[in-house]
Amino acid sequence: MAQQITVVGLGNFSLEELPLGIYRMLQSANKVYARTLDHPVIAELTEINWEGLDYVYEKHDDFINVYKEIVDTLVHYSDQEDIIYAVPGDPMVAETTTQLLLESGKNVKILGGKSFLDDMFRAINIDPNDGFTLLDGTSLHESHLNIRTNTIITQVYDQMVASDIKITLMERYPDEHEVSIVTNARLGEADVKTCPLYEMDHHIEVSNLTSVYVPKILNEQEIYGDFQYLEETIDTLVSEDGCPWDKVQTHESLKRYLIEETFELIEAIDEEDIDHMIEELGDVLLQVMLHSAIGKKDGYFDAREVIESITRKMIRRHPHVFSDEEANNIDDLNQIWQKEKLKEGKVNKEKLEKIFADYFLKLYDKTKLDGLNEQELKNYINRGDLKL
Repeated sequence: MAQQITVVGLGNFSLEELPLGIYRMLQSANKVYARTLDHPVIAELTEINWEGLDYVYEKHDDFINVYKEIVDTLVHYSDQEDIIYAVPGDPMVAETTTQLLLESGKNVKILGGKSFLDDMFRAINIDPNDGFTLLDGTSLHESHLNIRTNTIITQVYDQMVASDIKITLMERYPDEHEVSIVTNARLGEADVKTCPLYEMDHHIEVSNLTSVYVPKILNEQEIYGDFQYLEETIDTLVSEDGCPWDKVQTHESLKRYLIEETFELIEAIDEEDIDHMIEELGDVLLQVMLHSAIGKKDGYFDAREVIESITRKMIRRHPHVFSDEEANNIDDLNQIWQKEKLKEGKVNKEKLEKIFADYFLKLYDKTKLDGLNEQELKNYINRGDLKL
C-alpha cells in the first residue's frame, strides 16, 4: 500500500482555534514535519517532535525552488513511512507546497485548519461577496493585477518581499493609493496599518503572518490604462446608444483612417517625440478597437479573438524562442518564418502591400524634405514624378 502524506493546517493563530481532531493527531505522531516553525501553535505545542523545514529557505534565492525542495524532501520521507506535514492556515488556501504535493502523484490527504481569510475580511471590513483577488506576494507579476477588484496579497514574509510587491503594484496603481498591511489577522487582535502605496515598505514590521490589502480603484480616471475598460468604452461608442459617428462606421468606412493614423505615427517617430508617439500609437490602437467593437456588435469576432490570433501566431512562428528549434542568424529566422507560414497554409503571393508601403514612404519622405503643403503635394502626385 502506498505511503500517505497527511497535510494538516495549523490555523491562522493560536492553539484554541485548532480543531480537536488535528490536535489529537499531532499529539499521537512520532514526528511532524513543518514548513516553518514560526507559528503560534508550534510555539505552544512544545511536547510534539517538530522537524522544521525553515533551513530550505536559506538555500535558494526564489520561493518556488524552496517549495520544490520541501516537496521533494517530503516525498522522499514518505517513501519509507506515512508522514504528517503541517502548514500555517488552511492547506488549500495560498499554500504552494500543498498544490505541488497534490501534483506529485503521491497519496495525499488534506485536513482542515482555519484559513486567515475570514479574519482578514473582518480586519479590513470588506465583504468577499463584492469580489476579490488572492495573490501570492512571492511570485507577484504586474499581469496578475486587476485594479478593478479588491486584492489580498499573501506571503509577505519580509521587507524585501514587501519592497518587491510595492514596486510591482506601482506599475498599475497610483503612488498615493492607500493600502493596508495586516499582521496577525485575528478578530479584535489584528495589527492593521494603512498608508500610501509608496510608503508600504517604510518602517513597517512584517512577518510570515503579514498580508497586504489593496482596495480596488474607484476613481474612474485612474483606470483609463485598463485594457478591459478601453474595450468597454469603445463598445459603448459603437452601440445603438453611443456616438452618432462611431455607431454608423463599418470596416469599409474606417479603412482610410487607419492609413491616416499610421502616417501620423510615422511622423511622430521621425520627430522622436515620445509623447506624440504615445498619442499616435493610441490612435492606431483605436482603429483596432473600433474594428473589433464592430465585429463584436455584428456577432463575428471581438478584441479577445484578435489578441488570441496574434498571440498564437507569434508563438507558432517563433519556435526558436518558445520551443526547442534553433536559430543562429537572420537566414535561419527567415527559414523558420517561411516554414511556419507554409504549415499555416499560407501561399506565396505578390507582395502588393510592400510596393504600396515603399511608394507612400518615399512620398512621405519627399513631402517632409521639401516641406510641401497640401496643394503642392496634390500637384506633385498628379504629375506622377515619383518613381520607385
